[in-house]
Amino acid sequence: MLDTGVAYTDATLNVNVRGFKDDSGNQYPALGDVTIPYAAASQLVTPGRFVFPRDFVWDTTTPLDYDGHGTHVSGTIGQLTNDGIGTAGVAFNVKLMPVKVICGTWDILFGAPDADQCGTDETVAQGIRYAADNGAKIINMSIGRDGPANCGASPDQAGCAPAIEAAIRYAVGKGVFIVIAAGNSFLDGNPPQVLPEIASRVQGAVSVAAVGVDSSHAEYSTTGSYVELAAPGGGGGSANNGYVWQQTFNSNFTDTYLQPPSEFGPPRFDVLVYMGYTGTSMATPHVAGVAAMLMQQGITDPAAIEAALERFATPCSVSLNKCEASLTPNRNDTFGFGLVEARNTLRGLGLAK
Repeated sequence: MLDTGVAYTDATLNVNVRGFKDDSGNQYPALGDVTIPYAAASQLVTPGRFVFPRDFVWDTTTPLDYDGHGTHVSGTIGQLTNDGIGTAGVAFNVKLMPVKVICGTWDILFGAPDADQCGTDETVAQGIRYAADNGAKIINMSIGRDGPANCGASPDQAGCAPAIEAAIRYAVGKGVFIVIAAGNSFLDGNPPQVLPEIASRVQGAVSVAAVGVDSSHAEYSTTGSYVELAAPGGGGGSANNGYVWQQTFNSNFTDTYLQPPSEFGPPRFDVLVYMGYTGTSMATPHVAGVAAMLMQQGITDPAAIEAALERFATPCSVSLNKCEASLTPNRNDTFGFGLVEARNTLRGLGLAK
């Protein structure tokens, strides 16, 4: 999983916190040397679950999440279930490989040595190749960026990502299925998204849009001809049910940089709660989890997994703005081939009863 890292182990952080100036010009003081508690996400961690962790931001083998995003995404893929405690993951018994390629604000304020490489094409490509070379079977990429609309025809133009495309093709060639978020920019002019566009041109990689709680288009979810599947991403509901919920850090204790300068202080990464997020970042791991179930049942070829997910997806209508089984299958720019459906896919392939 390429993301901001994962809260997969307990730790004590001894860091020097820098000062900074926010977008409004407010100056936040340096905090100097501080000791910060860090706790593993109890609903993610089981013995032997985490394999070959790698951090390309700090250049270590300990990719701790200082943001919460990567931990939340990991929960949708594989948070524990049937324990009567909290929310569940789609494929609760999978192994997880945290590969950190994205910075959070605290990575920068802690002085990450490679902060200028956070999320660059080179770093993301390194992460993809690392995961593929160390046995990953599925790569979840809840990351993305804007770019030109015609990278397929002119991949070397500014703004395209030929290094990432080469890495994706390399990984798929090694038997890795790749899932990429379609983007959250619909309300910002709906600019083309580079990474999901690459996925649409590679058999064995898919781009994923988001639907809300009523299976309608999530208002933020980017649309385009490269959208291939849709999955639950949150939105369209009340304060309690309009989100995808998973265990991650309590932002009241971590996001102190959003407080006024006089209230700025060290974060705490040992307070874990169930947080509701929305975005195609949340939709993408739903598809990764279903793909993991297919692999567990013996469908291992990335192109075959993509074909099965698309064939048995619930059809969606743009004009009706909904997804339901009674609709005629049709690929469109909003939902792709339709809403991912684990039961239909497994049963359609004769893998589950």
